[in-house]
Amino acid sequence: MKLLIPFLLLMLLSSCTAATKDGTVVINRPFSAVDSDRNIVLSLGRTFEIVLPSNPTTGYSWSLDVHDSSVIKNVANTFISDVSGRVGVGGSTTWTLRAIGKGETVLMFSYQRPWEEKAPPTKVVSFTISVH
Repeated sequence: MKLLIPFLLLMLLSSCTAATKDGTVVINRPFSAVDSDRNIVLSLGRTFEIVLPSNPTTGYSWSLDVHDSSVIKNVANTFISDVSGRVGVGGSTTWTLRAIGKGETVLMFSYQRPWEEKAPPTKVVSFTISVH
């Protein structure tokens, strides 16, 4: 039993990342706001996810602006509640995106009420993406 726990922990951690032939680390988990301060490098054709906390019951929602849509394509976005069956509970919005062309682009997520067009967003999270 003493050996089982370290083994399982090692397996869990090794499943989160992998390395390519050139030593680039591939992260096999969704990106979040914590990752927004670094340049994210992806291979062409790679599908990835960005997960941001949200609560649409307040009227706020995330909007996405892809600066160069020839590099990244938005495939889908879905909201998942933290607790099912309860009204007014927050959760997270998951954006599924795909690297469709080589180059660099910025993904800018703005959190605001859509009908308050002149009000500045409550939150802005941006990601710099490089596709090789």
